[in-house]
Amino acid sequence: MSITENSNRIGCFTSSEIHKLMSNGREKGSFGKPFYTYVQEKKFELKLKRSINTEASTRPMLWGSFLESRVHDMLGMQYRHVFDETLKHPKYPYWSGSPDFINDKDDVVSDSKCPQPKAFCELVENCSKGIESFKENHPEYYWQLVSNALITGKNNIELIVYMPYESELEEIRNSVENADLEEPWKYRFITESLKCELAYLPDNSDYKNLNIFRLELNKSDALLLEQRVVEAGVLLCT
Repeated sequence: MSITENSNRIGCFTSSEIHKLMSNGREKGSFGKPFYTYVQEKKFELKLKRSINTEASTRPMLWGSFLESRVHDMLGMQYRHVFDETLKHPKYPYWSGSPDFINDKDDVVSDSKCPQPKAFCELVENCSKGIESFKENHPEYYWQLVSNALITGKNNIELIVYMPYESELEEIRNSVENADLEEPWKYRFITESLKCELAYLPDNSDYKNLNIFRLELNKSDALLLEQRVVEAGVLLCT
């Protein structure tokens, strides 16, 4: 379903943008400007009966979304690909999220990222240094995972960062030709672009193509996020 018309997202605080609610003001205990701006945007949506955003698909976004199914195939059968499904928090109707994968066996909720080369390096390097580096340098991804964990009731979070090796490109291009895509013309660039125009790793790169960072859910951060969402919810309804 189109994000613009998705009733589980309209007027709801979503995991992908929930980091805005974690912004702080200058005074201790106060909220930052992004907090109030985000609440106001959701108020607008409730009146509009649609998202305030119009949808746009850039090549990096389409590249990442197409590779998501490939990532799932690499992970194993214990992972469920929660494709295009928006879940509501069981307690708060104004809180929703769209995780990429759920692993019930390991009590894990996961999100995958298939970024462009520089962003790939930064994400892998910062996540490799531990949770504090991850949270400080990529708060949008960290709080997205915490939010999805609270929505799904999972006790572990996982960020999956993928960039294909050069030797995988031919297979990826072939899969575009054979995929049942709703708007196949959007993905034509994958088969028609020069190799140098695609985000890939040389086979001899020092980086791995698939990088999995699993963390136990930080209960203090989870509680803090829930408190922020509840406080934002009060403003949403006034």
